[in-house]
This record gives sequence, C-alpha cells and structure tokens, in this order.
Amino acid sequence: MSLPSTYRRSESSMLEHQTWCNRGFEPTETSLANMVKAQGLIQKFKVTHLLSYLGRLNPIPIGVSKTDAVWLFDNVAFRGPNGIWQAEFVTAVFDARISTKFVEAVGDIAEKVGLSKGDKQEKTIEQRITPFLMEVLPGRRVGIKFGESTELRLGPGGRNGISSELKKLPDSSAGKPEGWAVISDVDDTIKITQTSDPVGILRSTFVAEPTPIAGMPELYWQIKDIVMPSAPWFYLSASPYNLYPFLRDFTHRYYPRGQLILRDASWMTIPGLLSNLTLGTQRYKVDRMKKLYEWLPKKKIICIGDSTQSDPEAYGEMYRKHPKWIKLILIRKVTDIAAIGTEAKNAAKRFVDAFKGVPREVWHVFEDPAECRYGIGCQHDLSSDECQLRLVTAVCKVPANSHTWFVCFSRVQFVRDPACCGTCLVDLARSTLEVAAFVTTTIAPALSSAAETVKMSSEGAAAKRQRSNKDVPYNLIYWPGIPGRGEFIRLALEEAGAEYVDTAQVEGGIDEVMAYIKGEKPDDKTNPPIFAPPILKHGDLVISQTPNILLYLGPRLGLVPGVEDDPDALYKVNELALTALDGLSNEPHDCHHPIASELYYEDQKEEAKQKVEHYVKTRLPKFLSYFERVLNSKASGEGPYLYAGKLSYADLVLFQCLDGLKFMFPKAMAKLNKEGKHSKLFELYGAVGQRPKIKEYLGGPRRQKYSSGLYRYYEEFDIEG
Repeated sequence: MSLPSTYRRSESSMLEHQTWCNRGFEPTETSLANMVKAQGLIQKFKVTHLLSYLGRLNPIPIGVSKTDAVWLFDNVAFRGPNGIWQAEFVTAVFDARISTKFVEAVGDIAEKVGLSKGDKQEKTIEQRITPFLMEVLPGRRVGIKFGESTELRLGPGGRNGISSELKKLPDSSAGKPEGWAVISDVDDTIKITQTSDPVGILRSTFVAEPTPIAGMPELYWQIKDIVMPSAPWFYLSASPYNLYPFLRDFTHRYYPRGQLILRDASWMTIPGLLSNLTLGTQRYKVDRMKKLYEWLPKKKIICIGDSTQSDPEAYGEMYRKHPKWIKLILIRKVTDIAAIGTEAKNAAKRFVDAFKGVPREVWHVFEDPAECRYGIGCQHDLSSDECQLRLVTAVCKVPANSHTWFVCFSRVQFVRDPACCGTCLVDLARSTLEVAAFVTTTIAPALSSAAETVKMSSEGAAAKRQRSNKDVPYNLIYWPGIPGRGEFIRLALEEAGAEYVDTAQVEGGIDEVMAYIKGEKPDDKTNPPIFAPPILKHGDLVISQTPNILLYLGPRLGLVPGVEDDPDALYKVNELALTALDGLSNEPHDCHHPIASELYYEDQKEEAKQKVEHYVKTRLPKFLSYFERVLNSKASGEGPYLYAGKLSYADLVLFQCLDGLKFMFPKAMAKLNKEGKHSKLFELYGAVGQRPKIKEYLGGPRRQKYSSGLYRYYEEFDIEG
C-alpha cells in the first residue's frame, strides 16, 4: 500500500508506516471529497497566485476585501538575544464565501462515520467543516495595531494563505527569561482523538463532543500551580490550522491557556487531515521545538506527550540536541483504545530506544495521570521562577469602508469602526464582547493575582483548586432578593474567584427557579427532579441541597485540604459545615417559623417568641461554645480557621451563620462577644470578612441585603438572653 507523495519514509518512524498501512488510512483518505479551488478566483488573481510562491518576498501583495475572512492567532512575546521584545505574528486569509460543495462534503463525512442521512449530528459536521471549505487567499497583507501606537504590517501570505513573521514590539520591564515552560501534545495526550484509526479521527474531529483524557486536566492545573500561573504553555499538535478554532476552544475550556501551534501543510484539503495527524510528526514537532528553543533558550521545559505518535522520539531527539533545556518528559501510554500496533507502540524497548542518552530520571511513562500528580513536585525542581512572556494585545486595522470579517484568537480588540464587525464562523462561538474581554486581562492583574496568592499563603490559604473535565462556569439557581441558603454557596464561589451565573442577578431569573420548582427542569435521564433551591448546575450535572452542593464544590474550588495531604479532610470539613448549618442556620429559621413553614410568621407569633427565648438562652451559646472548642483544638492548627490551619468552606459557612445571627439577634450576639468566652470564634468571623475577595464581595452589589429570608430581624426577637 503506497504512502502520500509528500511522505518520506526516512523522516518518520516505522510505527507510523505500520499504522498507516494496517489501519487502512490510504483508502479512507483518497475516498474523501477534495474541494476543488474556485477557478474564478484563480483567474481573477492569477498574478497574485503566481507571486505567492515568493512568500514574504512577493513584490505585489494585495490587501483584504469585504468578502475576506482574516484570522489572527494567539501568540507570546519574548526577549530576543539583544534584549528586544518581539513576537511571532501568524495570520491567515480566506474567502468567507463557502465552497459550493459544502453539502457534498458534509454528506461524505457523515457516511464515513456511519451516520444516516438527515441525522441531527450533521449540524455539528456543518459547523466544524466550514474552515476547510473556505478558499485560501495567497498574497494578502494585513495591517494591525499593537498597543496604542505601534502599527505592524503582516504578510504577504504564502501559497497556503498564511503569513508568519517575527515583529519587534515596544520595550517593557515585565518578565525575565528564566523560569519554566510547558510543551504539550494535544491528540490522545489531552484530548481523545484516536489517531490510530482513520474513522476515529473523522468522528472525534467532526462529530463527537471534544473530550479530555481522564485525569489530564487535573494534572495540568497542578503543574500550572507548581510552575507559577504566568509560565507559558505551548500546545503542539500535528493538526492543520483549519482546526484552530475547534482546538483552541477545547484547550481553553479544560486546560491552562497557551499558544496553540499547528501544521499549515494541508490547509486547503479535507483528506490532508489524516496525513497531517499521522505522518512525519517527529520531524514536524522537532522543527517547531527548535523554534521555541531559539525564543526561550533559558527556560526549563516540561514536555508532555503520548505513545500513539512520535512524541517519545521527538522529545528524545530534542533532549539530545539541548540536554540543559528539557528538564522533564512525561509520556502517556495509551491503552484505552483498541488499535492495531498498540502493543508495539507501548513496548518498553520502544521507550528505551526513543530516550537513548536521556537520563532515566528525566523521562516517565505513565498510564494513570495520578502517577504524575503525586510525584511531580517532590522528584523535580519545579521552582517558582517568574515567567518573562507577555501575551500580545493587538488591534486589527482595516480600511474604513471595509466589511472584512475578523476572527481574532489572541488578546485583541476590533477597530472602533461600525463597518468592521467581529464574527465567529459558527463553531467559533466567539463574540466581539468576549474578544473585548481578553483585552482587559493584561499582565498587570496576572502579577497582582500572583502577589495575592503569596499573601494568602501566609494567612492560611485554602488548598489548591482542583480542576476537572467539568471546568465550565457554574450556574447558581436561587431566589432573587434574599441572601438565604444560596449565600453559603455564593461565598464559596466568590472566595475561589470562580466564574458563575446567579439567577438572583439575572433579569427573569425567577422564571429559571420556578422551572425547577414546577418540575419542568431538569428534563433528562440522569438528574432527578429538584425539591427546592438552592440548585447548582455544572455542565450536565444538576444538584440541590446546600451541604450537598458545598460537598461538591469544596474540592473543586480548593476549599478543603488536598487528598494527597489529608485523604479524609473532606469529611471532617463537611462535619463542621453540617453542624453549623444545623444549629446556626436551620434552628434560627425555626425561630420565626416554629410550627410550619407554610404559615405566616404572624400566625405563629406567640410560639415564635417562646422558641426565640429558648434558642437565645440555651441553643445559641451551646453551638458557639462548640465551635470555640474546635478552634482551640489541635486539629484546628495554626491560624484563625476551623481545620488544619487553612480556610475551608466550613469557615465560610460559619462566617455566614454568624453574620446572619448578628442581624437577627444583635443584642444577644453583642453580649456573647463582649463576654469573651468565644474570642476565637469572633476572630474567625473577622478574618474571613477581611479576606480580599470576600471583603470586595461584601461591599459590592452582588451581596444581597437581609430581609424576609433565612435570617430575619423582629424587634421582639432582639433580646440579650
């Protein structure tokens, strides 16, 4: 069976050759629809097409027009050998008009992956195949504006419509060349792609929901915590640039943000996708890593890949070229997909040969990412050097009368010209609003956040945040107008700096709450009906009950000690939170509704008065004394918090309880504070209230005022006890 003419046997491993032949890549690839270039465009710009062979030396480039689509990719800035800031700017220009063979291409992919005609998943194929069906436009030049005053001219692009060039940037005092950086493969390292199967590639690329490898998001976020948040990440994939929006959205959803580096060899064809992903990957990746070495020669590099392609050989070759540059190599041994040749790819001899000359302590082959998570920090010197890289902020500049569509993947903003509109080509799901949000996230807040992290650690910070494959924004569904039980959850989300949507802050949010109360939601096979709010929706998961939600959020938000340090910590923290909710939240609620929740307070006023008197004199001091004992115990550790000397969600629950009680029973709480028997308890209350994010939240508009909710003030309740 023959290989593509662009493939030279000596430049790729025997394993790639065996996989290509044994898995039937050639018949699958040759049977795919190849979109013929629009002859009209070629004739119209015949000279431009010919001159595009000269690349940047093209003497007669042309600008973009109103029917063009321009992509500007993520990049990083670095100091060159002469100390001058520079960055590689990559752009691509297309004709935004889709190929007339759109329907044919969609049907072809659907047939290959076994979908019946008219299947609803054809809509997904339509979205993802679009970038493959736009005609590339060679020889185009693009103008951008960096910062406020630096104008840059990019291009002209080559035959593939792409231009790539280093540009000098304004000087800055930020960063330094030392520190860590991470180079990671994508397919079957962090994303399920099935690169050993041609149909599997088509299905995972054009049909299936992109799925992270189990355990890899957690590993990557742990590495990011260790090497400092500002350390640069490079995602090095053999995929063509057509898949840039698809893969960028995936990496941003589950993994630390970084620069995505892809192939540009087969931009103009769908069949070329299979060749790109499976052949010549070692030479391609080594070539790109050489470029990264030229940019970052003083960095300490962590390389992460898998056994399905040539990652071991590529990383081994690069280590032998620059042994002082690469400090750690992690290879995921892929055993969870059935494919011919898996045994040979995972053979011990293969790894020994690939890493010949590489010290054994530098490279590690693993199946379960947890193997790396538990050992990476202690076995390797991942010191906290600051990173010198700055993400580039650019502004696209186009003629005032242009309607050119710009899809800008880096930190960019659009020209303030109503004629220049941002667009998203369906699958990109990127709006001008989101793009504008990138601009506000500069190096300054990143450094500020790092400084705050250092400060928090000296104050007894919570454990590191746990990331998961559900790392998407949270939705808190709760009644508007009252803090209520939803406040315990808000405090956890606010302390962690988590991204969340609160129905109490959204117009019409009450309709969302009522949809769950009425049983209209959730309407699926996995989530049972909800009894009452608060409700948390996270991805496909829908759960309710305050302690249950906190039990779920605690590890994910870093509000319990890590499993590595204390495997049973979650249950101890939950025990404390449940006790606080029982005695300092549920019982105060029963003070104003002692008979039935369905009755008005006025209907049970006399009973409420009796309940309050007993609670304030007996129950309240009992619970406060218990938590004072906890804070004086050895298990509390050093500092003002309940457990292990670190902030946990139990501390946030207790804070909210005390805050509500101070509103509900001001005289009684003032007396208890003055007596001095609960000094550590009120010290905890003050410490939590002064934490930077909590303090900002308490003083801001998202914090709702007490009224007729869980904690209520009635004059007849205000007794000293």
